[in-house]
Amino acid sequence: MADDAHPLPPLRSPAVLSDVTVLEVDAPAQLVRLARDPSIGRYLLARLSDTAALVDPGCEASLVEALRAAGHTPKTQGGGW
Repeated sequence: MADDAHPLPPLRSPAVLSDVTVLEVDAPAQLVRLARDPSIGRYLLARLSDTAALVDPGCEASLVEALRAAGHTPKTQGGGW
């Protein structure tokens, strides 16, 4: 369950993840703001750390579009988004 400081739930247990997309930011407060934004937070599944979140598979392009619409300039690697 999400808490006041972090609107995204943490990953429930240790896991080895492959072929996933991760949103990484510079500061914990930035991840909190993005997760609380309904147009962006809906694409984030879980908090991996204070500065990283797991992106809903298949929603990478939509997340990048939402970030750009909100005035952010995301850097992407692979995927061609």
